[in-house]
Amino acid sequence: MWVRSKVNVMNSTTLTLTIKAVTLIFALASLSTGLQAITSPITFATTFGIPLPPSPKHENPATTTSYISLLGARQLATGITLLVFAYQGKWVETATILSIIGVVVAGMDGYHIARRGSSGGGLFHAVPGALIAGLAAAVLYVGV
Repeated sequence: MWVRSKVNVMNSTTLTLTIKAVTLIFALASLSTGLQAITSPITFATTFGIPLPPSPKHENPATTTSYISLLGARQLATGITLLVFAYQGKWVETATILSIIGVVVAGMDGYHIARRGSSGGGLFHAVPGALIAGLAAAVLYVGV
């Protein structure tokens, strides 16, 4: 019994330290990519893995870059939210956010990037997202 409780404490401690590190890394990456999408939407799209095609004469390129900037604002908000929750010590809340983002956002990113012809780029988004979601789910299951 003592051994089992000691293992659970060690696993919980490891999970807590890991989710803290992943939360901070993810938050800073979200801030960085959000700022890039807002300040340089065309470069962001290329770096992200879905470069913008040349705009037809009837299409306003400012509309497309505005959408990318809106994506950046949401990315920026995600990073700020995670940092605020981290500052408040709300690790279960950050795990909840990361479990959703890891599946929905990273999964859809990976799918669309792969669909555009870059299976490696798609995996680059989807696999870490799945791993983060798995870590977050473990934190939610065990509790921190």
